[in-house]
Amino acid sequence: MTAPLLFITGASSGIGQAMALEWARRGGRLALVGRRGDAMRAWVAAQGWPADRAAVYVADARDTAAMTAAGRDCIAAQGLPDVVIASAGISVGVDMGVEADLEVLRAVLETNNLGMAATGQPFIAPMCARRSGRLVCIASVAGFRGLP
Repeated sequence: MTAPLLFITGASSGIGQAMALEWARRGGRLALVGRRGDAMRAWVAAQGWPADRAAVYVADARDTAAMTAAGRDCIAAQGLPDVVIASAGISVGVDMGVEADLEVLRAVLETNNLGMAATGQPFIAPMCARRSGRLVCIASVAGFRGLP
């Protein structure tokens, strides 16, 4: 039997990287997605994981075409994941009294909301057809309390 596969965004640092490390420690395979491909590849090499254990896909969560392409590429190269985790996200203070911060807010919404939706999109129909799989979305603290 093939080891379970985790597709995870935000895998180049923080909680995404920590979850990937734990998944691998438990014997799983990885599809790692993030903006910093060189950093992710260096991290994978430092772990000593072979290519059949961890693959790197470069995509910015704000780029829906790149995110959905990464998902399709994963399915083609590694198979349909058992678990997909959308953990790419940013937290930036926004002052709505500053006109330029509207673009900052756009970046936050595109990364945290649209990026999350784009992460899961390529997997929904195939997981439904297979009748198994998990889509996990990591939420921002902003969902629980307001930010200035």
